[in-house]
Amino acid sequence: MKCKAKVLLVQITDGKMYAKIQLNGKLPKVGTLIDVKWGATRSLAQNRLYFKLLHFLIEDAGLKDHGHFSVQGLHESLKEYFLAEKVYTKDEFKAIEEATTTTLNKVEFGEYLLNIGKFVLDFFKVDLSDFWKEYEESYGQYL
Repeated sequence: MKCKAKVLLVQITDGKMYAKIQLNGKLPKVGTLIDVKWGATRSLAQNRLYFKLLHFLIEDAGLKDHGHFSVQGLHESLKEYFLAEKVYTKDEFKAIEEATTTTLNKVEFGEYLLNIGKFVLDFFKVDLSDFWKEYEESYGQYL
């Protein structure tokens, strides 16, 4: 389940951190492990850059020849490859958690873009240097 929470009080006692939170959904049972993130999320400029990159990979870098025909489809594949929690069995993996880029902060999203660049160079032999150069000339620094 996913919900939003507001931190009402924080306290450190005996080296343990406690937070009193107010949830906008159902309460978890006592002992339930929850993931908590806070801080700046990725910027709209990073999001635009990301989708320009995906479009470039499909239309200009030849990923269409490898079966990637839509930006959304490529986005889903990359999220699953890089961000989904996976279980490996018999040399195959199964995503056990839906991957999302929406919770990445600015630094994590920048790292995600760099990982995509390394991956497409290693796997597809696509060098993104020209993309980054053109983007920086047109829009300024990208990260």
